[in-house]
Amino acid sequence: MRIIPHSPLASAMRWLLLLLAFALSVGAAYFAGGYVTREKYQSLEASIGAQQAQTTTELSRQLAQLRTSAEVDRQSMEDLRQLVMTQKAQISASERDLRVYKDLLSPNVKTNPLGISFGIFTVLPLKETGHFNYSLTVQKLSTKETDFAGSLEFRIIGQQGGESLQLSLYQVSSQVTMPSIPLSFKYFQTLEGDMTLPVGFVPKSVELVVKTLDKKALPLVAAELDWPVSASRANNTR
Repeated sequence: MRIIPHSPLASAMRWLLLLLAFALSVGAAYFAGGYVTREKYQSLEASIGAQQAQTTTELSRQLAQLRTSAEVDRQSMEDLRQLVMTQKAQISASERDLRVYKDLLSPNVKTNPLGISFGIFTVLPLKETGHFNYSLTVQKLSTKETDFAGSLEFRIIGQQGGESLQLSLYQVSSQVTMPSIPLSFKYFQTLEGDMTLPVGFVPKSVELVVKTLDKKALPLVAAELDWPVSASRANNTR
């Protein structure tokens, strides 16, 4: 047997060291766990951010494709509409020419000996609301080598505020300065320009009258042409 001297101070120091070691172990474990958790959180956050960026890029690409496709479809529909309107204008011009040819071949007294006729008439809407580009061909169907000189009256028939209204071309087009447009040609003459219709005016048709220079003479030819439906819709929906 050994006799160990009793030392309360040494015993207290051992317990204190054990408690200190335990506290250090707990703190180290806490900080270590927090570091690992923070690293995992940052890694997860970076992964989610990358996925979100990738998803956003993909959605943006798909949206751009849809917009491009929609624009192509819109342009295709516009091209098709213009083609249909051009074909309708050509058919209408052919029908008018046929009527004039019948009059030329008729043995009765002719009021239109040179076979003056209205060719293709088109109206195309421009970007600004109520603004249009027009084109009209006046032609001679007779084979005579005689030049024609006369005038054209061009009136737009429509409605505004529920009431009928007629507008002469010179009232809506800066290229025309008088009610009667001078005509002088051997085979044909094409009139082109821009027009600006009043706000709220809905065009329905166009009234055309060709006269000779003799003011007492009857009109050579007159016609009322339908206003192109597509141009009218563009004026109402823009």
